[in-house]
Amino acid sequence: MRRKDYKWLGFILAAAMCTSMLSGCGASGDNQSNADTPTTAVEQTEQAEVKEEAGSKEIAKEEPAEQEEEAKEETGSGAMTQEEFDALEVTTVIPSDESPTGYYVTFRYKDPDAARVRIYGEWAFSDIEHATAFTSLNATPEEWQDGYTVWQSNGWPTADMELNEETGVWSYTIPLPNGTWGYRFYVGGADGADVKDYTDAVLAYDPNNVPYLADYTETDLTNEQYMTSVYVPYDAEKQANTTCVEEQAPRNGENGTVFFETVTTEDGTETSYGVYLPYNFDASREEAYPILLFYHGGGGFEGSWFNNGLINILDNMIAEGRMEPTIVVTPNGEDFPDPDEGWDREANLDFALNNILPHMVEKYNASEEPAKRALGGLSQGAANVMYGYFHCTDEFDYYISLSAPLRNNVYPEYTKEGLDDVRLFLAYGMYDSIVYGPIYKDTIAYGSCYDYIWGLSQAGVEFEVNTDLHYGHQWALWRELAVYSFDNILWKS
Repeated sequence: MRRKDYKWLGFILAAAMCTSMLSGCGASGDNQSNADTPTTAVEQTEQAEVKEEAGSKEIAKEEPAEQEEEAKEETGSGAMTQEEFDALEVTTVIPSDESPTGYYVTFRYKDPDAARVRIYGEWAFSDIEHATAFTSLNATPEEWQDGYTVWQSNGWPTADMELNEETGVWSYTIPLPNGTWGYRFYVGGADGADVKDYTDAVLAYDPNNVPYLADYTETDLTNEQYMTSVYVPYDAEKQANTTCVEEQAPRNGENGTVFFETVTTEDGTETSYGVYLPYNFDASREEAYPILLFYHGGGGFEGSWFNNGLINILDNMIAEGRMEPTIVVTPNGEDFPDPDEGWDREANLDFALNNILPHMVEKYNASEEPAKRALGGLSQGAANVMYGYFHCTDEFDYYISLSAPLRNNVYPEYTKEGLDDVRLFLAYGMYDSIVYGPIYKDTIAYGSCYDYIWGLSQAGVEFEVNTDLHYGHQWALWRELAVYSFDNILWKS
């Protein structure tokens, strides 16, 4: 095993790789809102089919593409009249020669009584010439050009939706390139408020494309829990200079199973975690399954990875033979807080090692061997990974650390025995605030992440690093790095 820099072209003008989107410094990373926090409320009822099974919740979630196809089939040939199209209540992705990307996405939310509905979406773009850690072209979807990367320096945009008074459906149509795109709605708000002033607005998720949640009856949701996403396909002609992320496409068949489990620890902490079981999972098979613990970032929750494309990535890569069928568990790091450092690293790892892993071994035939165990995460979750790497080294053979800040309670031990016996992958975006923020201004990270790279290099420890992707602290980066990790790192000796 050699330490080397993976020159992953990621974005630039390479037409065979992949680009996507989603949150960044401002949504589901470590900071989430751009303005006043609105009232949080969820309209419950039958927005998802939730099955109670052996103390866990298995989620049956219909993909937007399936809903759109069903809507088309109802018209017979699939060709809709304008009136029929206007009457739809689901978010649709429609191919169009008139779109600069080859596709138009129409987001919809039905509320005939609302005075105003806005959509927050994690889409803004830049050419490479204008993109740095602190600057972006901040191009709108209408201004998108082939070769642009997903990046913003003014926060992700919010826009007013338009009401069809006959149907009571609010809609918003934009062109979007290939990728997974996160969004949520703001209903109502103060009279005359600026588009990003959410005073008196009520947060809502798409009732026809619900997010993955452990508890659909909970009303005190965070901004991140209202986020859901839609996938837009690739157009090889119009997006020839934009990376292709077809691993993120919803798979029709050979799908894994997703559910959540909620437990209470001995000290009274109630916490939930997500579970992904691969297609054709067999708890009684002779060979135990490899298992990956995959943490979200600060402000996220146990469903964050699932709501941001991970399920589709796993389904596709496992079905294509690019990844060994793997159990993936997504713990909620926020349930073990530290008042000074965000998360309590020791408590998080203690719960993972002494609760999650033994349970997964007993009930789901997960492997007990370090060679078939991996610890991964992004941002705050990646700091958990680094804590585990330094202090629980022999528990996992694989460590996947994406955009890890150097927090005071990580306590790096660069000369610890055994670090060369496991595989560490460190990665950051080229515009990642975790990299540059500590250098230029006071931020949540108390030291530069390059301290990890410098410290390990000085100690002669072998590891792998990638800092070459043209993204910031955002889901577009983490999804691509997940694909890369599954292709090249995980279960590869």
